[in-house]
Amino acid sequence: MSSQLLVCLLAALCLSCVAAQSSRLVDGESAAVGSHPYSVSLQFQGDHICGGALISDRVVLTAAHCVTRGGSIESYPARSFTVRAGSIQRSAGGQLVTVSSIVVHKSYANGLNNLALLVLHSPLTLNANTQPIALATEVPSAGVTLTFSGWGSLKDSGALSHRLIVGTQLLLSDAECQQQLYLQDEGLLCLAPTDTQTAQGICVGDAGAPAVYNNQLVGIGSFYVGGCGSSSPDGFLNIAYYRDWISENTP
Repeated sequence: MSSQLLVCLLAALCLSCVAAQSSRLVDGESAAVGSHPYSVSLQFQGDHICGGALISDRVVLTAAHCVTRGGSIESYPARSFTVRAGSIQRSAGGQLVTVSSIVVHKSYANGLNNLALLVLHSPLTLNANTQPIALATEVPSAGVTLTFSGWGSLKDSGALSHRLIVGTQLLLSDAECQQQLYLQDEGLLCLAPTDTQTAQGICVGDAGAPAVYNNQLVGIGSFYVGGCGSSSPDGFLNIAYYRDWISENTP
């Protein structure tokens, strides 16, 4: 896959952000209260647009294209964004906190390094439903099953889900990823459906969705290929690869 095509895929996701329309993890299941206390809803002017992962009481990771203008590293004003944490509902419950500042990866371009760090205006109160997740120190072995979570609808034009949805995918090897997507980058991971009949996967608006293995954050949702719920792998940001950048920019 060329970087130009990757830009087009991210642009499609950005259109839904501007229109405040998102989609949920295709063919997933409703999450139980407190089961994914690190998963947050990123909201733009009051509407859910993307997912995110809580990594401290006041820092969230998400996809850069969720917060930037037209593929550039310039973000929308931080005050336009809020984060809802500690609730499986996207529009009620938990804690709603304004974003204070946004750090976009300085090398974000052509769909690569699609990562942003959000600093909240005030620390969240940590409890059973609101907890940060540890960052993966290395990429798990290919073939393991990762769990990911997000909000939205079953299809591109469907209504949003009010509840957090959870799904699973298999981590592909670098060789499999390159073979299926024709894209090789250390900062990317490929996750494929565990069952081709259900084809769980991310969709428009699920950018920023956390992918977790062994209670560690392994990936952040970046893009999908071939339509929502297709048999093609989804692209996730490799958190182990970005650990140093995350540490350097976390207050």
